[in-house]
Amino acid sequence: MKKLWQKNNKKLDPVVEAFETKGDLLMDQKLIEYDILASIAHVKTLNKLFLIGIISEPELKKLLKGFEEILNLYKKGEFDLKIGDEDMHTKIENYITEKYGDIGKKIHTGRSRNDQVLTAIRLYSKNALESIELELTNLTKSFKGFSKEYGYIQMAGYTHMQKAMPSSIGLWAGSFIDSLENDLTLLKIVYKLNNQSPLGSGAGYGVPIKLDREYSAKLLGFTRVQQNPLYCQNSRGKIEASIIAALISVLQTINKFASDVLLFTTSEFSFFKATGKITTGSSIMPQKKNVDLAELLRSKVHLVLGNYIQMVSLSSNLISGYNRDLQDSKKPLIESLEITLETLMVTKILLENLTPNKEKLEAAMTEDLFATEEVLKQVLKGETFRDAYKQVGKKYLKGGDTNEKDD
Repeated sequence: MKKLWQKNNKKLDPVVEAFETKGDLLMDQKLIEYDILASIAHVKTLNKLFLIGIISEPELKKLLKGFEEILNLYKKGEFDLKIGDEDMHTKIENYITEKYGDIGKKIHTGRSRNDQVLTAIRLYSKNALESIELELTNLTKSFKGFSKEYGYIQMAGYTHMQKAMPSSIGLWAGSFIDSLENDLTLLKIVYKLNNQSPLGSGAGYGVPIKLDREYSAKLLGFTRVQQNPLYCQNSRGKIEASIIAALISVLQTINKFASDVLLFTTSEFSFFKATGKITTGSSIMPQKKNVDLAELLRSKVHLVLGNYIQMVSLSSNLISGYNRDLQDSKKPLIESLEITLETLMVTKILLENLTPNKEKLEAAMTEDLFATEEVLKQVLKGETFRDAYKQVGKKYLKGGDTNEKDD
């Protein structure tokens, strides 16, 4: 397939071409729909310049029909990128040109593949963040429901992995509710950062025709135009890193919950029971009932943290303007968004298949959990805190050793 930049019949070395495109084609496949949406907005913007003869009304109708055909083929799995296609932009433009003639050669007027791919990435991220926000909200509701149903049940609170003070399922579940709500705040911030249109910024230095960038941004649902064309390119990798950082915050919350579940469902604790819908067995030990789903949930923050490091590293030490290193930034972003969305959905299933073991939880509410309360009762009777602390400490600690470090 002829490349968009080709000016003669010379071909790339096939090994070089495979090296440059193979992995990226897999990412582009996920972005095709968004590149078509951006192309539709772009040709409509060019149509506004019909007085200088760029795209006429009849040509626009043909182009819109062509883009609709590609979208339908894509949704049916019949518009797949293969080695030799170079990228989605090339395949889309070549399809339009082959089917509709010279009007296909006009669709790239006033844009570069640099602003083209960045627009597709922004649209993909926008859609993915909206889905993640919805699932995060659903998970928060599930925690609220869990707390409402079981929140009255007392449970032991721990510091340093040792019993510390009285707690409850309501307090425990509520900590995840607060955490998820904080995560939602961060998501909304990065959503706003991402919700800027780079379309019309060209290769990073604008284009010498008067494109109505506000119009194309509105067509694509962006709230504003990213005005400085050079910063459009310089922000690539930076905004994506901010998105991944927000996703890490979500996954940290889930990591904490999964870690608790793994501890509290052990036979030694048995604070919670997991249903057979979410547990697996062993190929050799017939008695096993593993909540290994929580282990997989726990791991995801580490995978996305690795993607964050990739993103920051890829976008650092580059001079202003587009650098092809950034082609490799698609994978860590797309992968992180997909991991987070799936993790939220599965975490909700895990929570909904947990049941508190009230007897075990109540049995763990031993007298020593109320030691601090006992100290403060003495303080309210006129005792100094330190004297009361020592007296109560002698009661609970063998040998009267009260030199343990505080938290």
